Amino acid sequence: MNRNEFLTELHVDLEKIVLEQGYIVSRENERNEYVYVIESGFCSFCRDNHISGFLSENDMIGIFDILDGEKSTMTIQTLTTVTALRFKKTGAIKQMINTPQKSYYFYSRLQRYQQQFVDKSIILTLSANERLTKCLKLIADTYGKPLDGAIILPKAFTIDIIANYVEIRSERMHYLYKKMIQTGRIKNHNGQLFIIIDN
Repeated sequence: MNRNEFLTELHVDLEKIVLEQGYIVSRENERNEYVYVIESGFCSFCRDNHISGFLSENDMIGIFDILDGEKSTMTIQTLTTVTALRFKKTGAIKQMINTPQKSYYFYSRLQRYQQQFVDKSIILTLSANERLTKCLKLIADTYGKPLDGAIILPKAFTIDIIANYVEIRSERMHYLYKKMIQTGRIKNHNGQLFIIIDN
């Protein structure tokens, strides 16, 4: 089942919206009455002001706190302009899991969140240099696009965003970043990171 089939079978009123970069979609410990399905763009999800992971096309916002009146467990903010479809949570949970196909689609989206928490927990056990290397590889594998012996990361993944995700202080991050540029492991072209692929 793909996103469009899932949404068609929900039988809910969908509203297409555009969210500007920096928009807070959901705040930690506050109620959110909508579920959002991302069509394009990137968001981060945070707990205690630390980025726990990222959301992009086909991901759903508002599914951890799916019950009516439940407070959000994280803050979700757009990193780019995001186009999304949204619908009210009221009564939606029953529609999301009332067939095996919809249940599978819903839980596969939920599993992406959970896997990112696991990935980040593993990354945080490493030294700062290893954290940065693993994080760049993870982002490149998930969101990057191959280009002439390198993998280009979307512009949403700035040095400050990556530093927050791997929980490295800004000064240390800029030092490691410069070192990686000097050693030829990454390149920066107009604010966009290129990860150099080892041959």
